[in-house]
Amino acid sequence: MISDIEQKQIDQIQDEDDIENIICIAEASSNPSFLQKYAINYNWDDGMGLPVAVANNKYCDLGTALTLFWLAEGMSFFSSEVERNKYNNDWADFCDMLIQRLINNFYVIGPVSFKPSINKVTAFKYKKAGVPSVLYKEVQGASI
Repeated sequence: MISDIEQKQIDQIQDEDDIENIICIAEASSNPSFLQKYAINYNWDDGMGLPVAVANNKYCDLGTALTLFWLAEGMSFFSSEVERNKYNNDWADFCDMLIQRLINNFYVIGPVSFKPSINKVTAFKYKKAGVPSVLYKEVQGASI
């Protein structure tokens, strides 16, 4: 559930120029659902500050973390389709951090659900390639 104030912050994120303010809002939130929607509505071309703040928020749950992973196109980093270079270090660091945390069960199931936009064939290819299932399996959020 997202409050009216949180919805207003989500609606205004595209118009906000002060990245520090955007990050402070994410750091102060205790609502995983808000964190997920805030990250979805964020312009990722503005840098990795907000995604890192969301990933580091103690209320970031597994569904939210997986949303971040897929929004960041983390599978392309995991599969080495896109490799680290001098132009994408912040992104690569973020993907590496998320991958390690997801694989090591750092994030717990909370209220946020996540379903990747992949079909059964892609899921089978990931499984066959040895991709840890936590990176692509659906998560059903827990009822509060």
